[in-house]
Amino acid sequence: MMFSDLPRDLQSEILSRVPARYLQLLKPTCKRWYTLFKDPGFLKKNLSRAERGFLFLLNSRVCSISINLPGIHDSVDPSFDVTGVLVSKNDPEDVKISDIFQCDGLLLCTTTNRRLVVWNPYTGQTRWIPNRSSNAMCHKFVLGYEKEKESWNSHLILRYKSFSLSPVGAEFDIYEFNSDSWRSFHDVSPICTLQSKGVSLKGNTYWIASDTEDPFGKFVLRFDFTTKKFGRLSLPFQTDDADGVVESMILSVVREEKLALLYERFDDDTEDPSEMKIWVTNTKIEEAKDLSWSDFLVVDFHKLMVTRMTNVRSFLVDEEKKMVVFCDTDSNYRTRVYVVGENVYQEVYEETTTDELFCYWPCLVSYAPSLVQIQQGQVNTGCKRKSTIRR
Repeated sequence: MMFSDLPRDLQSEILSRVPARYLQLLKPTCKRWYTLFKDPGFLKKNLSRAERGFLFLLNSRVCSISINLPGIHDSVDPSFDVTGVLVSKNDPEDVKISDIFQCDGLLLCTTTNRRLVVWNPYTGQTRWIPNRSSNAMCHKFVLGYEKEKESWNSHLILRYKSFSLSPVGAEFDIYEFNSDSWRSFHDVSPICTLQSKGVSLKGNTYWIASDTEDPFGKFVLRFDFTTKKFGRLSLPFQTDDADGVVESMILSVVREEKLALLYERFDDDTEDPSEMKIWVTNTKIEEAKDLSWSDFLVVDFHKLMVTRMTNVRSFLVDEEKKMVVFCDTDSNYRTRVYVVGENVYQEVYEETTTDELFCYWPCLVSYAPSLVQIQQGQVNTGCKRKSTIRR
C-alpha cells in the first residue's frame, strides 16, 4: 500500500508527527500536502508534538543554543553552547534587538530603536509592525491570538506601559494583523503594578503583579486575547511583608502546557538569598479557572556555598530531570547562565557586555521550529525577509 492510499485523516495524523524541517522539504511535492501544511489546525498539532530547542537573546542578538542536562545520577557535567546567531540575509541595516517575546513559534522583537518586527526564526518570514506611539520608550509589547478562531490567523499585539497598569480607566492598545492598525480599549480591572516580564501560554499572556495600594498583595495577572480582559490568578504562597525583605519573582512556561514560578527572597542586611524556590502548575492551563501549584525545586545557596545571586532575568524548567537553567546579570556587566538541580549547581556560561548594551537584558526562550504563517495584511511585501543561522 502506498502512503497516498491511506485515508486523508490518517495521513494528516502521521504527518503531524514529522518535524517541521522535513515538512518544509515536502511542501513542493504535493498540492494536497502544501495546502495541509498551511492549515492552522494541522500546524497547531504539529507544534504541540515538536521537539523543543532554545534561543538566547544576548548583546542585542538572538542566538540558537544547545543545552545538555545530565540525568540526576549521571557523572557528566551539564553544558551550554551558543551554536549560531540568527540573522536576516536581506535586511538593509544591522538590526539590533532589545527584547523578545515568544508565542507559539513566532518571536515579537523590539529593536533598540523601538521598532517592532514579528519573526518566524525557522521559516525566515517577518512582518514589520508600525509603532507610532508618542511614548515608545515607555511601552512594552506582547503577542497573542484569539482562541475562538481555532487558528493562528488572528494574531494580536498588546501595547501597555512598561512599569505599571494604571488603576482607573486604564487604556491599552491592540494591533490587529489583518487590518494593519492599532485600536485602543479600556479595562478598569488591573489595579496593579507589573513585577515581571510577561510570558505567553496558549495564546494568552501572564505576569507577576502587585496591588497598587498593597505592594505585598502579589498575584498572577492574565490577559485573555479572546475576551480582551484581564484576570487575577493565585500564587502558591503569601508574600513576605517583613521589614528589610526583598522578593523577586519571574514566570516561565513548561512545554507550552504549564506555568513555572521562580522566587528569590533577599535580606537587606546581608543581601544574600536564603533560598530559591520553583513551583510548577499542576494542570494544563486552559483547563483551570485558577492556578494550582506543586513544589518543584528548592535551592539552598548557603548549603551550596554560593555567593549572592542578582537580577535573574529568565529561566527554563526540565520536569523530567528536575533541573532549572537560568540567566542573570550583575553589577560588573556580566551575563551568567547556571544549571541548578537538587544536588547540582554549576555556572555554564559567562560573557561580559558593554555599558551601551547593559540595559538590554538577556533572555532564555524555549522554542519549537514551526511552519506557522504570519498574516501579512496590508503591509508592503517588501518587508518579507529570509533568515539563516550564522555559525
